[in-house]
Amino acid sequence: MMMRRAALVAAFTMVLAAGCSGSSSVETQGPDAASWRDQVKPGKLEVGVLSAKGTPGLKFLENVGAGLEKDHPGSEVTLTFANTEARPGIEQRWRAGEPPDLDYAMFDGTIPDLRAWADDGALVDLTPYLKQEDPGTGKPWLDRYSPTVRKFMEHPETKQIYAVPSELSLHVLFYNAKMFKDLGVKPPATWDDLLRAADALKAKNVDPIALTGLFEPYMGMWSDHLWLRTVGYGKARAVLTEGNGHITDDPGFLKGLQMLQELRDKNAFLTGFKGTDFTAAQAQFFQGKAGMILMGSWLVSEMKDVIPKDFELGVLAFPKVAGAAGDQGAVMAALQNVSIASKSPDIPLALEWVNRLTSVETQTKRANEIGEVSAVVGVPSPPGVPGIDAVLSTAESLQPREFGLGQSKAGKPVYAEIARLLFGQQDADETLKRLDVALRRVHKN
Repeated sequence: MMMRRAALVAAFTMVLAAGCSGSSSVETQGPDAASWRDQVKPGKLEVGVLSAKGTPGLKFLENVGAGLEKDHPGSEVTLTFANTEARPGIEQRWRAGEPPDLDYAMFDGTIPDLRAWADDGALVDLTPYLKQEDPGTGKPWLDRYSPTVRKFMEHPETKQIYAVPSELSLHVLFYNAKMFKDLGVKPPATWDDLLRAADALKAKNVDPIALTGLFEPYMGMWSDHLWLRTVGYGKARAVLTEGNGHITDDPGFLKGLQMLQELRDKNAFLTGFKGTDFTAAQAQFFQGKAGMILMGSWLVSEMKDVIPKDFELGVLAFPKVAGAAGDQGAVMAALQNVSIASKSPDIPLALEWVNRLTSVETQTKRANEIGEVSAVVGVPSPPGVPGIDAVLSTAESLQPREFGLGQSKAGKPVYAEIARLLFGQQDADETLKRLDVALRRVHKN
């Protein structure tokens, strides 16, 4: 097999041309939409991937590449790690005009900063290809993807599509289904249910909620979801991420903080969570030390080696908050979108990679073997994650996780204050005041 992995260090040691700090506008070139499949010829593809060396995810993608090489003799597929610490180097390559043929994290229609790459002509407009017939179904290729994820794929102004979803991550409330059944605890559909569940678990000497105190965004998941319910996605994003308005103007922000303080005051979180990292917190959940954990749907694939064989996992959307003004049916999500570089010399072969990677067959196999949730219609829930398909199908909307705070200068100060609240260093009112000061400083308003 001719496949090879590009070394992680290459992302940092590549010599970049001087004066390439900004993206330049280029014409998006591509094969004729109606006949692109006929134009697939042997070539070389460099594919940015999120899976690290030695992981099952990378092995799976290696097999996808091997299949493409076999069907198109003479082709070479290189998988380049393009995640975490490698990401800045990869993005420098994009700015230098030397990108991989395919990459993640280059477009998200819900995030303005990630629309800029498309605006500058760096990405192939996939719209005409996705309108073509999918040989497997006879319907347009675009119909392969769940309508709930369309806004992540397309530019909100032009409606052109610049990315397709390889994986879908949902933020959900996991619970120990066997423990709940044995103890007679009701899985929490509402916030009041969650409080009652916490009390019932504590009465049985079980910590209600697994949590890490060493990674602020995971603590911030709780405030994010509470504000989604008490304020609503649009208002929360406008205030927190974009600086339009003040956090003191909407009482839903304080209400969310007060609800989070109520959990803290009940000692609902894992004993010793302040000094527990996220891997250990997740492991303790699967060891039965805690009854619930709020986490992304990647939890099962990430922890598969430590999950007891007889563990029964339950999956729920974050509880609704009765009478609150926010979005009660929304689910926070993240799409791992794949885009094609307009400068790629092998666009038909790149389209073939995307077609294979997001086929029902490949996505089903990936769900079964790796535990990844898919945005492709007809792909079942991964084994061991029962109910994730119900969460997806019943969601009134999917909203970008963290309100985009992960890509905003406001993220760090916001989550630092949430950590102070959970650590007992301040109450909800003081947290709101400090958040107001921090956000005014960040957004300068």
